[in-house]
Amino acid sequence: MSPYLFIAFSTVLGISGQLLLKRGMGVMNGMAGASMLKGMITSPWVIGGLAVYGSGVMFWLLALSNFELSYVYPFASLSYIGIIIGSSLIFKERMNAMRLVGVAVIIAGVLITSQS
Repeated sequence: MSPYLFIAFSTVLGISGQLLLKRGMGVMNGMAGASMLKGMITSPWVIGGLAVYGSGVMFWLLALSNFELSYVYPFASLSYIGIIIGSSLIFKERMNAMRLVGVAVIIAGVLITSQS
């Protein structure tokens, strides 16, 4: 398997895990203390989000075993892009011009770094 697939899987699983965690925590608005803790440890969304995110970490470790950290780490910022898009599509969060500019800057940074 290509080491670049490790980076891709890590990014996709990390994004998916974060979106699942957001979904799970969204129903706990207003909860606090023991009530929130119980909600977190019994929520299938939170448990699933942690499992998916953890799977992404395994692929991240495989990527680290194949590349220098200084090369791989900028690719982690691609998750910002996926989170912004996913949040907009799934949770109907607004995406304004400044966020789009930020996404463009992130993409440019990853492209520049990947050429090194």
